[in-house]
Amino acid sequence: MAEAKPGDESGAGNGLSRWWKSRSTKGKVLWSALAVFVLLIVIGAVAGGSNNSTKATSVGVGSVAKPPPEPTVQLHLNQGSFSQTGSQVTLTGTVTPGAAVTVNEHPAAVHGSAWHGTAQHLHVGENTVVVRASLTGHQSAEGTITVTRHHTQAELEAIAQANKEREARERAKREQTEHVEREHKEVEERAERKHQEVENATLSQQNALKSAEQYLETSAFSEAGLIEQLSSEAGSKYPHADAVWAVEHLEVNWNEQAVKSARQYLSTSSFSCQGLIEQLSSEAGSKFTVAQAEYAANKVGLC
Repeated sequence: MAEAKPGDESGAGNGLSRWWKSRSTKGKVLWSALAVFVLLIVIGAVAGGSNNSTKATSVGVGSVAKPPPEPTVQLHLNQGSFSQTGSQVTLTGTVTPGAAVTVNEHPAAVHGSAWHGTAQHLHVGENTVVVRASLTGHQSAEGTITVTRHHTQAELEAIAQANKEREARERAKREQTEHVEREHKEVEERAERKHQEVENATLSQQNALKSAEQYLETSAFSEAGLIEQLSSEAGSKYPHADAVWAVEHLEVNWNEQAVKSARQYLSTSSFSCQGLIEQLSSEAGSKFTVAQAEYAANKVGLC
């Protein structure tokens, strides 16, 4: 390789200088423009390469490839919304093999791509049945239908019978209430009539009534026995009609009077069941009715 001699560079520079000076003014302008154009091209190329290198570096280092989206389980229901009378329904359909299926959150049976499941305890009216399918690595799927349940004939008959019985109970209760109200009203009316009758009664009748009330305070009497006590010569000697009037205007329970009389007899003597009944009901005894005497004998525990 030849060595550069001293003065070669200087000679080259002098030659270029002589060449430049030999150019005309117009030539110098053209050459200057060409030089600037070439310089701009070089600068642009350098800048573009730098940007491409930066972009390549950025893509290579910072970006992470996104995983592909999970596929969705393919779920199909063979039935659409419908009506029925039963309290449960069996649904069928197809699904992606390997998927698990539930019907209203209860597991369904899956065989390959076919499934069937039961929705139970349907109430009368609209019921929403939800079917879900899930499989690892897949997005779950869901389907819904509406099952409208109507009453069965047996249920309709039972409802009609229950309504009939309820109406009968309500009617009986209403009639009982009306009966009690009528009785209460009748008692009030009788009491009012008696009160008016007592106010309008003769003095003898009023006195007979007072005597009857005094007798009942100290002893037990039957209706007939009290009339006799008020009207007899051995008793109060009221006219028989006034004695009857007085007894009819008493507020007294003759059954209770019979029981009271039976206890008085038993406190002083011993009686059989039939003997006590005869003593209470006979003309020589207390003159209660037979029914009143039997009530008293049973009430005191003798019969």
